[in-house]
Amino acid sequence: MIFKIVGGKFKGDLNLLKECLKAMEGKTIELTLEVRRNKRSNQQNSYYWSVIVPIFKNILKEEWGELRTIKETHEFLKYNCNYKEKVNEETGEILKLARSTTDNDTKVQEEFHERCRQLAFEMFNITIPLPNEQITID
Repeated sequence: MIFKIVGGKFKGDLNLLKECLKAMEGKTIELTLEVRRNKRSNQQNSYYWSVIVPIFKNILKEEWGELRTIKETHEFLKYNCNYKEKVNEETGEILKLARSTTDNDTKVQEEFHERCRQLAFEMFNITIPLPNEQITID
């Protein structure tokens, strides 16, 4: 259920909430409240899998001679463009841990896309087109 908090009170279908609570009478429940985020959009997902990943797959083949599957290319992009850093307290070594893109909201997903485009340009001087951008091939 989705509610907006206004003046410290729930704004939304309180009757539905009451019905749900009645249905759970006598049961032990766990209630979780979290701020609602806009998950990545279908358009963002489509752009990533149909433009960014195939272009990068081809880049890795042409530039490094590496034949990678779509999934391996996705893992490469996550490791290089969607990661968190973890510090080994004993050695000070910084480890990069790839993060899943599944829970990215629209803003975080676009930031990921931008890092992928930057990586292609900085490493290989290749421009990945923006969504809805037409390019010409020389």
